[in-house]
Amino acid sequence: PPRHAAPFRGLNPPRSARRTRMERGVVATETRVRSGRRAVSLLKAGAERAEPLGVTAFSASELTKSAEAEGMIFPPYIVDQLVAALDAGKHVILTGPPGTGKTTLAYLAAELGRHSMLCTGYQPTTATSEWTTFETIGGLQPTPEGLIFRPGLFVEAIETGKWLVIDELNRSNFDRAFGQLFTVLSGSAVVLPFRRSGQIKPISLVPHGVEPPSETDPIRLPASWRIIATMNALDKHLLFDMSYALMRRFAFIEVTTPPDWAYERLLEGDGEIVQRLLPLRQLNNLGPAIYVDAMRYVRRRRCDDISESRLLFEVFYAFFLPQFEGIDEHTAVSLYRSVSSQLDAPEQQEARRVITELLGEELVG
Repeated sequence: PPRHAAPFRGLNPPRSARRTRMERGVVATETRVRSGRRAVSLLKAGAERAEPLGVTAFSASELTKSAEAEGMIFPPYIVDQLVAALDAGKHVILTGPPGTGKTTLAYLAAELGRHSMLCTGYQPTTATSEWTTFETIGGLQPTPEGLIFRPGLFVEAIETGKWLVIDELNRSNFDRAFGQLFTVLSGSAVVLPFRRSGQIKPISLVPHGVEPPSETDPIRLPASWRIIATMNALDKHLLFDMSYALMRRFAFIEVTTPPDWAYERLLEGDGEIVQRLLPLRQLNNLGPAIYVDAMRYVRRRRCDDISESRLLFEVFYAFFLPQFEGIDEHTAVSLYRSVSSQLDAPEQQEARRVITELLGEELVG
């Protein structure tokens, strides 16, 4: 890229070593982040390592280091915005096209929170349309000893001091799923109609710095407790289904796609054949994770006796075609022309067939 352009290796340089107000302590840890679109696998931290690694600040510089170690490429300011929003006390929803690394970025930010002693870890979950307050807040569950209160995902995360990372938040009925947490996120305590085992007082959820209601069994939200959620830009219209009351409790940060040269850098070597599908980004703003997944498939499939035309078709069908669900006829024709120009005759026929099936009518052109 030109020298004057903002680099996309991670993000902008950190604001020196200035500590944020969220920094709380020193953690001795050994961590290895393995790449993956929907999961970040972490080694145990603590006594296994004798010497401390020093102070880990919750800062853009530290999150940038983690992202670079993952090979993540973000447009400028994304990490800065995320750290600033969390540091300012906001919960965050990351939006953007599929494959831009939203989920991995959320996991990395939550893991940095653990290193910075802001939380004990993070609780990952994927939203579903069946979510009610029973799954999120909790409810009574029958046991041999009778009905007892079982905490839901949100309450369990609060009790254990873990940040909550919600993937694909748009799948849930927001207002129904968040329930009493609405009131808590607005800074007021709320009393639940449940009692914990062995307690005679009802449970209350109490924000930091707020007095608990009298005659209740309080569960206190730590001052640094956060929710980080993700939502695909394709589902952005669902934001109108989210009440303004809930929207006010989150900061929305768009995770956009990097330019073509960044994709080319990611796809050097085994991914050169996948670079031939970069023109598809003119039809659909596909994120780099989709191309990187395709490159890993190419690396393995090339061990078999397969032609480049067949390999390219398999990559197109497995990783890219599903991203074009619901396209119109004009886009379908452009998609076929872009792909078929890279294929031999047998694979051209297959490409026409699968795109026709996707369109739902005969492909003309």
